[in-house]
Amino acid sequence: MIRVGVVGYGTIGQIHCDALGNVPGCDLAVVADLDPARRTQAQKDFGVEVANDIEEMLQTTDVDLVDICVPTYLHEQVMVKAMEANKHIFCEKPLARTLEEGRRLVNLSAGYSQKIGIGHVVRFTPAYMGIRQSVEQGEIGQAGVVRTFRGGSQFPEGWQDWFANFDLSGGVILDLAIHDLDLCRWLFGDVQRVYAKTSRGRTTAHLEHAMIVLRFKSGVIAHVEGSWTNFKGEFYTTMEVAGTNGLISYDSRTTNPIITMAVPEESMQVGAVAANPYVLELQDIVQAIGDDRPPLVSVQDAFGTLQVALAALESTRTGQVIEL
Repeated sequence: MIRVGVVGYGTIGQIHCDALGNVPGCDLAVVADLDPARRTQAQKDFGVEVANDIEEMLQTTDVDLVDICVPTYLHEQVMVKAMEANKHIFCEKPLARTLEEGRRLVNLSAGYSQKIGIGHVVRFTPAYMGIRQSVEQGEIGQAGVVRTFRGGSQFPEGWQDWFANFDLSGGVILDLAIHDLDLCRWLFGDVQRVYAKTSRGRTTAHLEHAMIVLRFKSGVIAHVEGSWTNFKGEFYTTMEVAGTNGLISYDSRTTNPIITMAVPEESMQVGAVAANPYVLELQDIVQAIGDDRPPLVSVQDAFGTLQVALAALESTRTGQVIEL
């Protein structure tokens, strides 16, 4: 049985703790959080041991896997501490806040004896897994144009309002739109150039909308939008993939993805089994440990997505197209 310690009991930490209860072969052993109220809540919710931080957790509790759910700007710091203790690691996306931090983690992970997985959870979402399979099997011919949207919800709440501090969070691009940047990389490969615009700095720190255009080395063009601007709306995602023979369209508010074929003119649903993607991503790291195989999302792979997201941020700053 793999003993898991979760670091951070905010929104995503609570989601991970719930999900771990449905992952065979593991046991939630301890939760670490700087906030005494959250530690008390974790004890009440799961009956587990608690610690102030990762240092105390590693000193007082025997864990095999460290699950990192702290704010983005702390990812590298906590991952390094877990690596120094020679633990298996699962870390929420993004890999890090800066390229320098990301490169350090890539270098440290090279030859590391334990497993490290990064939580790009969209890769574990059944609907998007179905879209990827349809694209790979050529069901719409050669993919050419992609459009995604993610948002509809209000600005996220976090510890000490860290999301509103751009230097700490990277804003809507690094926290939200990065899901679709990673999804597009997973589907279409390496990105060649990036151009982006954001409302950040034009309204308030609690209203942000971003639009990102990607050109892939394969020739595919993608338009990605992420939004924290709807105070009473329902969170949802959409995706369209246009190919030479048809269109895949998906709206999380309705049904499974639908393929519309140009010839013959017909529509069909993409098969997708209902499953919790957070359970699936944590199941992947647990199985990777047991089977001695790499997790689905490696540090190097996550660094590639971080590069694209930070290039988009650089484009919003300079107004220029960023070549990768």
